[in-house]
Amino acid sequence: MAMDQFSATDAALAGFRAASEKPKTVAIWAGIMAILSFVVAALVLSAFGDKLTALTEALEADPDPQTTMAAMSGLWPLFLASMVYVLITNSVLVAAVNRLVLRPHDSAGAYLRLGGAELRQAAVQVLLYLVLFGAYFIGVLCLAILAGVGTAIGGQGLGVLLALVSFVALIAGLILLSVRLSFVSTLAFDTGRIDLKASWDMTKGRFWPLFGTYLIATVLAAVVYLLLFVMIAAVGSIAAVAMGGGLASVGDALQNEAKSLKDLLSVSGVISSLLQGLMSVLVSLIVFAPAPTIYAQLKGRDLTDAFG
Repeated sequence: MAMDQFSATDAALAGFRAASEKPKTVAIWAGIMAILSFVVAALVLSAFGDKLTALTEALEADPDPQTTMAAMSGLWPLFLASMVYVLITNSVLVAAVNRLVLRPHDSAGAYLRLGGAELRQAAVQVLLYLVLFGAYFIGVLCLAILAGVGTAIGGQGLGVLLALVSFVALIAGLILLSVRLSFVSTLAFDTGRIDLKASWDMTKGRFWPLFGTYLIATVLAAVVYLLLFVMIAAVGSIAAVAMGGGLASVGDALQNEAKSLKDLLSVSGVISSLLQGLMSVLVSLIVFAPAPTIYAQLKGRDLTDAFG
């Protein structure tokens, strides 16, 4: 394969191939994520359980904005902590996936680290969020202006039409930007530099193959997520029936949500935590693996050690 080409099929399936070639690594990741999720859930239920219950009841009983905001007032520390937790875990997993693909021999600690590479991944995530949010904000502003001008010139019909066209253009622009910047994470890992321009240059002329690869990977990740979600719901339902619960308890189990420490510490709660750990790892692997795989192919690197 020429250095300026890549196999979209191989890249889209990179996550599955990595899981099949390194099942022990995936099992370790899943176990760590399950333990982390379990501990975090226990802490959240202990510290915010009553407030979360109040918020759920407020949303179910009265979706009034003022009532909802009042119920959310004491949950801002939880929201902020959740954002930090997601940022850290994603940074570690993204770096681990890049390490697995680009440096397969560096397998100590199941490719997991807490160091400079992970800090750069966190910075990349924040930077890309700001870039995409900034693009979205500017797009929405342009949409509002075009809709207003269209309404003033040709009436409400023209305004709605321009708003619709602008909205489609906005979504297309965000997708284009996301694809063209999709190598920033891998470049940061491989070169130690956060370089938006380098990603833009590497993806030039390759939008459609890249978009197709990422789309396939996203669909596959969604299928895996749904399958594992069904498994988690089934475990909860079986446990609910085995414990003598009725239809109401089965319905609660299908919601896949532990409402108390007792629920979390139950057999079904522990099994669900393990499956959720596996779910998060597999989905992350399927979504994150294509970019470093394509990058390696474009660089002419041998991926035999990573994928067999």
